[in-house]
Amino acid sequence: MKRRFRTVQTLITILVAAPLAVTLAGFGPASAATGAAAASEWPQFGRTAAHPGDAPAETAFTSKTVANLGEAWRANFGTNASSFAGPAVVGGVAYIANAALEGGALSAFSTAACAAGKCSPLWRGVTGGGIFGTPAVAGGRVFVGSSDHFLYAFPAAGCGAATCPPLWRGRIADALLGGVAVTGGVAYVGDFGGKVYAFAAAGCGRATCSPLWTAPTGANETITTVPAVGGGHVFVSTAFNTPDDRSGRLHSYPAGGCGARTCRPEWTADLLGPADNGLSPLVSGTTVFAGSGTRFAETPNGPLHLFAFSVNGCGKRTCPPLRSYRTGDSDLTGGIALSGGVLYASSQNTPDPNTVGVVTAFPARGCGAAECDPLWTGVNFASGFESPPLVTGDVVFVAKGPASGFPVDEAVLSYPAGGCGSKVCQPLSFTSVGDQQFYLGQPMAAAEHTLFVVTGVTATGADDLVALKVQRS
Repeated sequence: MKRRFRTVQTLITILVAAPLAVTLAGFGPASAATGAAAASEWPQFGRTAAHPGDAPAETAFTSKTVANLGEAWRANFGTNASSFAGPAVVGGVAYIANAALEGGALSAFSTAACAAGKCSPLWRGVTGGGIFGTPAVAGGRVFVGSSDHFLYAFPAAGCGAATCPPLWRGRIADALLGGVAVTGGVAYVGDFGGKVYAFAAAGCGRATCSPLWTAPTGANETITTVPAVGGGHVFVSTAFNTPDDRSGRLHSYPAGGCGARTCRPEWTADLLGPADNGLSPLVSGTTVFAGSGTRFAETPNGPLHLFAFSVNGCGKRTCPPLRSYRTGDSDLTGGIALSGGVLYASSQNTPDPNTVGVVTAFPARGCGAAECDPLWTGVNFASGFESPPLVTGDVVFVAKGPASGFPVDEAVLSYPAGGCGSKVCQPLSFTSVGDQQFYLGQPMAAAEHTLFVVTGVTATGADDLVALKVQRS
């Protein structure tokens, strides 16, 4: 059974409408204080500011162990407040945010305490609007953007109280609906009005800070993705916020700014469809990868929704891709990841008409042609919102749901990262996080030999962070 879901952009408009109407009228401090992430940590969306989506230091999950993946614990972080935010895990603490109508909240949980059955927040940070993006942890601070037009920096180690005030806030012109990328002492965000901001991660010595620099994208463009930083540039994918143009673009800016308060794009590219939430760019060496959804819900614009560009552009204002990847009969429904020379995309491409695609693998360095076909596609039995892929060792994970019409509504699926010797691969494992769940495609995190996934329990309205571990047989 395959069913087209509305785009994430449409869902954001629905979910944010109420919050915007309101808002607009024992931790390990040594690790957090240094700002240097340990080997098996997940500090931000995609693990680093380049968003590779892999966990090279994580060894617990292999093709031989994923069949024994099971729930170790879960932490409730809100009620009927689930957003598109995924977790960040640093220094034995898992950070997760929500988008409650009365204001968003960032919650910090001790992973050791939760494993011992004592899973209450160490502390919480409250904002004036919903938090829709994955937190980022760096330099002893945890950063979240809010729909109340502010970027918040909280103390990663807490403040000794149940609720902590921010260390500082950054003023934004419009709602922040995507996550934060932090690297080199700078926090990068994009707002719903289509503007990019760079803030000093250490703050400015005042309660409210102005950005180091800002940059526009284009008329009617919105940003709900996370900026990607690499090769001296910061890249942002956008979607057009107009009813008759559901396209999107990739924009490049100098990561260090342009020497002025306002910077113009170095170059831009057409993505042949909108880039929403999970469809953030990915930087690897001299290449930036970007994906898109369908330009029009009724009329897909062909099989090209994934592209590779040179990080340095093409010497012109508008650049064509170095190469494109054929995504079959589907656009990208989640994000992208890269590991071992293979580019993974969450897509419901259906090379087998009796199944529904989950993840598609491509040769990251190309195939010697302008357009490349998939190496293989991992399939399942139903459509649904999908997370960006997450690669650990020889497996690639995708969280998926709801699988409407089936008794199990949400699950984490794994596939062999190197393929299965066929163009169509069945999952290695199907790990349910409970029936009657609701899932919007939040990104996962892999750290501490644990896979972290967000779920909403439809029966109670609870929003839970679920920890999956390989169980002893």
